[in-house]
Amino acid sequence: MSQHPPIRWAVVGSGGIARRTVGDLRLCDGAQVVAICSRSRERAEAFAQAHGLPLAFDDFARLCASDQVDALYIGTPHATHFALASQALRAGKHVLCEKPLTMTADETRELGRLAQAHGAFLMEAMWMKFSPAMRKAAELVAAGAIGEPRLLQAGLGYPVPPDGPARFWDPALGGGALYDMGVYTITLAQMYLGELAEISVTGTMRPDGVDLEEAITLRYAGGALAQLSTSITSLIPPRGWLSGRRGAIDFLEPLFSPAGFKLITGQPPAPPQVEQLDFPREGAGYVPMFRAVNAAILAGATGHPLHPVEASAEVLSIMQAIQAQLASERDARQSR
Repeated sequence: MSQHPPIRWAVVGSGGIARRTVGDLRLCDGAQVVAICSRSRERAEAFAQAHGLPLAFDDFARLCASDQVDALYIGTPHATHFALASQALRAGKHVLCEKPLTMTADETRELGRLAQAHGAFLMEAMWMKFSPAMRKAAELVAAGAIGEPRLLQAGLGYPVPPDGPARFWDPALGGGALYDMGVYTITLAQMYLGELAEISVTGTMRPDGVDLEEAITLRYAGGALAQLSTSITSLIPPRGWLSGRRGAIDFLEPLFSPAGFKLITGQPPAPPQVEQLDFPREGAGYVPMFRAVNAAILAGATGHPLHPVEASAEVLSIMQAIQAQLASERDARQSR
């Protein structure tokens, strides 16, 4: 039995992410889900009743003031993250927030300063990094199993219908492919390839700033390359491939919570050696992240070394540069 009382969690937002969050948090020792917050009182009360939660809020300020809640999982649209997280941190609440953490690198760094100032935990919910498969792959790469990583190829996309979730199509909510799905592939490249030196991209951006698809090349200081693609208009299987000088890792689907990977080693002319490593998924796949975050909060940490706030800021800086290039490319085409 833990000597600490459980961390009392509230979920902010009552959509599909919230439902998965409640189930997976309940699989973590030391975590207790006690509240839901929604803009609609009716939805909040219905969610609380459906999931057996004692508290339902339709006022975020009241949630932040509650002495019955220690930590928040923010699962609302991208563009709302900064305002909600900053208010929660100022109230001393711990924050785990859906990706992307904010819309800009500066906003993310400001949240990091607030977390430090108020002694609260803060992290972007990059569950991919905490999955057992990704942890094992990182361990093998660090041990030199594939040699120096030189090329990462990764993609993620699917056609979203025009009447699909507003977060994809509404520029005010941070709509587009990049912030919703491209964040995973860029984070993966940043995990393995070192210091970024150059960004190039081509794609399609609407006049309102919503990006529909992009093909991204990232060149790193040591010469490594990442080739990444994402889309909300076509299907891109959620896969990834990391190549090194002595082998490769083939991440199995889905990339954001891989069920395993193939380790491919050997030098020609000998045939390659292929070992598949499979990892059972706990719950919906969030459990390893929730368990790590809960432990960090209990230890008094304001962040987690596996995914520090600065790592989120660096990815956002890359995404801002990509958006700027897409906008420039769009404007150049329109002027012809």
